Amino acid sequence: MDDLELLLQGWVDNGLLPGAALRIVRDRRIWYACDVGTTSIAKDQRVTPDTMFDLASLTKVTATLPAILLLVQEGVVALDDQIGRFFPDCPADKKRITLAQLLTHTSGMPADLAERRRDSEIDLPELLYAQELIHKPGSRAVYSDLGMIWLGLVIEQATGERLDQFVTRRIFTPLGMTHTVYCPDRFIYRNIASTEYCSLTNAYITGEVHDEKAFAMGGVAGHAGLFSTADDLCRYAMSWLYQDPRLLACEWYELAIRNHAEQAGGCRGYGWELNQASTTLSCGSGLHRKSFGHTGFTGTSMWIDPEQQFAVIFLTNVVHLGRNHQLRQLRPILHDAVTAQLLQT
Repeated sequence: MDDLELLLQGWVDNGLLPGAALRIVRDRRIWYACDVGTTSIAKDQRVTPDTMFDLASLTKVTATLPAILLLVQEGVVALDDQIGRFFPDCPADKKRITLAQLLTHTSGMPADLAERRRDSEIDLPELLYAQELIHKPGSRAVYSDLGMIWLGLVIEQATGERLDQFVTRRIFTPLGMTHTVYCPDRFIYRNIASTEYCSLTNAYITGEVHDEKAFAMGGVAGHAGLFSTADDLCRYAMSWLYQDPRLLACEWYELAIRNHAEQAGGCRGYGWELNQASTTLSCGSGLHRKSFGHTGFTGTSMWIDPEQQFAVIFLTNVVHLGRNHQLRQLRPILHDAVTAQLLQT
């Protein structure tokens, strides 16, 4: 497996990444681990197993998705529940959006806000109320941060708990994910990968969420805000691969990875992106068509292959170098290199 470390170290040496953590889950354990580079170009802090990365949109499938599925399993909510159940004063055009539509990005909500600033004020749910739908709910699949923000609010409405408190108590603690948190305390977690340079503070963002909307929401949101380590995400991936430890009954794991957006022209399960699309995905060409995964804007990704029984967690803080990076091209190369190595062992 030395070729994988050489590949990643080469990318670091050539200035394509500041640092990265790669993990392969196989045979019910962390089968391969590699950490390269540094957490910041401003200081010589190495990436190590305890380095925490801003997960960005991996929050959607690591926090929001399992929280909703737990509540469905327990009968607290249902996938066909409509937004109007939780927000009776919601505008009429949005009242009938279902939780399933939010999970599959077929709600009709816009992809994002027209303007995103770290110093903006966000009033919820009023901000969501004010957004114009871009299509009829259920008719088209458009990846939407705003839909996942709404799911975070639904979780809080249904449980009476803040989102971060609920997912810590019901998901991360049972799975032993002790380094997975919103708003990490930098006095406790001292090794956090820095993200982008912020002109408001004249410093690199470290330990605060990179996503502007999540930051304006106080760092806790359904679409972004979670920080974690590669090892912790291995524990989460194993709960999907092997149901060990098991958070959900098997039926919910299986239901979540079916294509529920096909009639809307999409290829999405509940939360997850499915490796069935005709376009080239971040997972490359070696994973089985039944694999599923997700990426995050900061440079994170997780892909799970239930047929070949392995998972790949790749965390990097590539936005630390700016938004004009090559990670979109690098991810498939890495995953193809991983699957080529696995075929030899």
